[in-house]
Amino acid sequence: MPQIEIRTANYEKNRLRAIIETSSDNGAGVGLGSEGCPYKRPDVNLFADAFEKLDALTVITPITPQHHYGSVMKYIKDISHLGSHINLVVNDVGILYGMHKEDLTNSFDAITAGRGIVHTSEGCPWVDHLLRDETENIKQAYLQTNLNYKRTFDFFSKLGMTEIETDLLPRTVEAVAALDCPVGVHAEYVLVAYARSCHTARFYKETPPVCKERCNSRIDIELRDMFDLASTPPGFAEPSDELRSIYPPLQLLGNSIYMKSDCTSIKGIDKVIINSDMYESESLRDIIQKWNAV
Repeated sequence: MPQIEIRTANYEKNRLRAIIETSSDNGAGVGLGSEGCPYKRPDVNLFADAFEKLDALTVITPITPQHHYGSVMKYIKDISHLGSHINLVVNDVGILYGMHKEDLTNSFDAITAGRGIVHTSEGCPWVDHLLRDETENIKQAYLQTNLNYKRTFDFFSKLGMTEIETDLLPRTVEAVAALDCPVGVHAEYVLVAYARSCHTARFYKETPPVCKERCNSRIDIELRDMFDLASTPPGFAEPSDELRSIYPPLQLLGNSIYMKSDCTSIKGIDKVIINSDMYESESLRDIIQKWNAV
């Protein structure tokens, strides 16, 4: 049975304590950190509370712009003394390479390549529309992850990668189950895209890091209108039913956009990851039990 892991980048004291206690009571792991925001790194002081209940912890480091490279590398060095109890998720190739150069990868219990490194084309909301006229061989090749290419897998392994994680999608799971390493999958909410300029910060008209508490919970978005160049004069128009069927409702969390997936196929998978920031805290126990029963 895969391990269940509850993740959060919301460090409000009571909520975080509830997540740690709920996870510990139900045999689930805990992960702290953001895949996309360098301002949402968990303070090292938070680890003490986690280690009171847990033997190990996952720490997530983000996709890292050059401006933040030094601070993220310093953060990794600062937590490396706890590394034997930490699975470090790395979402940036530059950070992984920097860790390799400075011999930091061996400081941690595991180094996981996150969704910032492991790409799946099945995460595109209209992938079936794009592939509708292609042969099965083309579809199969297109729907592999980038790490299903042996040279790419070997490259990241040499940099210190020991595990990977990706999205829980049927053809993606089938592809990564063949890889020679432990695999974790993100359940229910599939990563569609990251933004270099944060959507949430722009929506609230705030400049990072002032906005970082704004992405403690998701914003639901859907296609209501679109710009129509064919109209006279050009302007916004209501999308057709056909277009609505291609563009599903999406979820915005920080600088990342997600879509929902009902896939529960976890054969060959080692870990199921739940992003608790997408849910109300009260529902976590039921969510853990749901996935334990799959």
